[in-house]
Amino acid sequence: MARPSFLDKFTSNWQRSEDEGELQRVCQNIEAVLNTKEGYGYFVEGFGLGRYTEKFGTRDLMKTLTQEILHSVERHEPRLQEVELTLRGQDSGLWLHFVLTGSLLGSPCTLRILFHTISGQVRVEEDEEG
Repeated sequence: MARPSFLDKFTSNWQRSEDEGELQRVCQNIEAVLNTKEGYGYFVEGFGLGRYTEKFGTRDLMKTLTQEILHSVERHEPRLQEVELTLRGQDSGLWLHFVLTGSLLGSPCTLRILFHTISGQVRVEEDEEG
């Protein structure tokens, strides 16, 4: 049996909505993982985002943040395979737009990860632009 995703460790089949597709559950899981701040909310050392904060004001900030997001997705979302993360840009609301590509159940998958540069809040959604 495949390794369960982060949220699947805490929920059972009866707690999941039948209306949700696998892609929606993947988005929810990644969002939960990336919205956890390192050192808070979980008992595993290194869980969640936070290492990028030591790079504020440096050239390495974006590289560190990108690597940290990618590592968290690879580690805590086993349903996605062959993942790649690229920065698409920033909007006027101070959200960074990342594109996460990979394979879900053997089919290509593209997600948008939005990271708010002030609050650190993360949103994950299907990428319509592909």
